Amino acid sequence: MKEVSERKSLNNGVVVKTDPIGVDKLCMSDGETDSLYKASSSKFQALDSENFSSDSSSGSIPSKKHQMVPTESVPPVKDFTPRGLINAGNLCFLNATLQALLSCSPFVQLLQGIQLQNVPKAESPTLAAFSEFISELDVPSSSSIRNNVTVVEAGRSFTPAMFEGVLRKFTPDVLNNMSGRPRQEDAQEFLSFIMDQMHDELLKLREQSPKITALKSSVVSLPNEDDEWETVGPKNKSAVTRTQSFVPSELSDIFGGQLKSVVKAQGSKASATVQPYLLLHLDIHPEGVLRIEDALLLFSAQEDLEGYKASVTGKAGVVSASKSIKIQKLSKIMILHLMRFSYGSQGSTKLHKRVKFPLELNLSRSLLVSPSNESLKYELVATITHHGGDPSKGHYTTDARRKNGQWLRFDDASVTPIGTKQVLHDQAYVLFYKQV
Repeated sequence: MKEVSERKSLNNGVVVKTDPIGVDKLCMSDGETDSLYKASSSKFQALDSENFSSDSSSGSIPSKKHQMVPTESVPPVKDFTPRGLINAGNLCFLNATLQALLSCSPFVQLLQGIQLQNVPKAESPTLAAFSEFISELDVPSSSSIRNNVTVVEAGRSFTPAMFEGVLRKFTPDVLNNMSGRPRQEDAQEFLSFIMDQMHDELLKLREQSPKITALKSSVVSLPNEDDEWETVGPKNKSAVTRTQSFVPSELSDIFGGQLKSVVKAQGSKASATVQPYLLLHLDIHPEGVLRIEDALLLFSAQEDLEGYKASVTGKAGVVSASKSIKIQKLSKIMILHLMRFSYGSQGSTKLHKRVKFPLELNLSRSLLVSPSNESLKYELVATITHHGGDPSKGHYTTDARRKNGQWLRFDDASVTPIGTKQVLHDQAYVLFYKQV
């Protein structure tokens, strides 16, 4: 996608002052505070596939001196002084993604742990880039209120040049990755890419065997050689369940959950598949989807499968079948991707549909496989928005919530305080919710 504009979302009433050491004070009155890598390729969500292969983290295993320090040894996460990121040309997809991830406190705590390590750049380029990135951020300065004006300190903007190698791997056909890029990229695709990369690199650092399976089920009979077994679910209904081998990492502990897909076919036992996810991809095209809650209910709704072939009485044939997907394990940070972009033989299009989302998201118990003690309440911490007429052009910005509850809009180098009314627009592309 080509970026045709680099618009700055500045608010009326915001005063920007620059001090001698380059710290900008952004003031807002109290009254205002009211492509090459597609998401479907991610190893964390492929429920529409009938192939169940083990996740592999092949590669040389580093020495023990590169093992990750447990998160518990890292001091409590601190809020960073907000800093804008310079866009040298079609890099707003990178800048918006980084700013959104910084709003996820468990992720920042993970980065602080990585920062304590001697991360080998050749073996772990993504972790090394994030380690250098977080080192660039300043010690936080708290907000203050003077004469009914909220003062927010923001440090100098900088270029995230440490991600050049990551971008080269993301788009190997692009020669110049940090300046004058010939096209725009999809922020959601880039987010999926770097999360997959970090997951694999963390496993290598931790020297963990890929044979370990983290996904568990209520097994009532031992699994056979095909890694499938019969499980008993709600109302004592049984199903043949397959679980994809998956090794958890410190990253999947934050963003990862589990989905259970159940296929019911005429004349056969129900077949269930349990797989991990890092993002939930939500269809917002149907007319009935007006809120993010509607999209989640549609995600878990039963759908009919056309042309489904199954073995019935020894003969293969097309039978009536249905499929449903529910959440088996919730994630600490839930990332919701609103599928606004469509790609086909006729080119790409963008859906400019209004979809409302709340600051507090209370998940319906109907989304879950079974009753759970996990909290169903989530709070919004960041949004990524694509501005523009279609996927082939446009611009990305991020709205992110600070620890003190204040919202900031990151538009490349521009950092602007905004109120919740501006946060709750209806054109978001990616939403980040934190479990509370």
